[in-house]
Amino acid sequence: RYPQGPQTVTACQAEGQDPCPRTPLHTRFSLDGGRSQELSRFYQLAQQHREFYRDKSGMLYLLPYFALPSKEKERYPHPLDLPPLSTKTRWHLLRVSPVNLRSYQTFPSGKRVTTKERTIRDSFFQYRA
Repeated sequence: RYPQGPQTVTACQAEGQDPCPRTPLHTRFSLDGGRSQELSRFYQLAQQHREFYRDKSGMLYLLPYFALPSKEKERYPHPLDLPPLSTKTRWHLLRVSPVNLRSYQTFPSGKRVTTKERTIRDSFFQYRA
């Protein structure tokens, strides 16, 4: 803000005030308030962590802030790391798997036609018209 006119400047000078109030300058030593609190909290946690390792009685607990995260394998085991299936279960799963599924069409006469044979026949009759 700047003064409105010369009379404001003289009035401010008469009262001993600065006619142009300035915002306080930040020094290189002024810290962000939240950051300084965060650092002091971290320092306290570090001291407690040191005390945990110095403690011989076993009364203090490990701080979760400094605990290493568990390995991903421990939290989410890989599906191929499971124990092998029994022979009976494996045979049953292979028997009902879609790869081994027989796909054929049974006619009223009892004759069964596979999908492969049917596609060959359909492609033949497609150009027969």
